[in-house]
Amino acid sequence: MSPLARVGPTTLRVALRRSPPQVRTIYTTKGHVAHNNFPFTYANKRKFAVRYAGAATTFFMIPFIAVAYQLRKSAGGTA
Repeated sequence: MSPLARVGPTTLRVALRRSPPQVRTIYTTKGHVAHNNFPFTYANKRKFAVRYAGAATTFFMIPFIAVAYQLRKSAGGTA
């Protein structure tokens, strides 16, 4: 049974009678810049890019380093 079939007719009439809410505009000031909602600041964009690339590379390499370590560890016992 669909959810609309379970709703009573009075509820549907009330829902149709309500006017849609008005849309509020967004007011900004000079100090507020769009996309300034990051939990960190990056005044120097080059420094931020280098640190970001370093962190991304490190996090990407962790599984490969773990696999290499496990393969080396298992190969050491068979020699």
